[in-house]
Amino acid sequence: MNTNFKVEKAGLDFGTTPKLDPNALYAVDFSKMESVNDMVLILASMGIGFPGNHPNIEKLKPFLNLQNPFPIPNAQPEEKPLQLPKLKSL
Repeated sequence: MNTNFKVEKAGLDFGTTPKLDPNALYAVDFSKMESVNDMVLILASMGIGFPGNHPNIEKLKPFLNLQNPFPIPNAQPEEKPLQLPKLKSL
């Protein structure tokens, strides 16, 4: 029995798809889109969000996931008036 054989792997891309560089930024090639679903996938992958004080938040509200807000890192807390204790008069 001959055990000297070479194993080759085959795929459907035939080596035409370059490997992605994790340190690079890739622009969207809109000419490759075939449907509106392709655009929806790209927008969903971007993780677009709007802060609660956005000027158009009322118009956007029907499209937002209001049950799962994300806290904004390093956001300034809402200013509240400073409550000082009252001093006793002498």
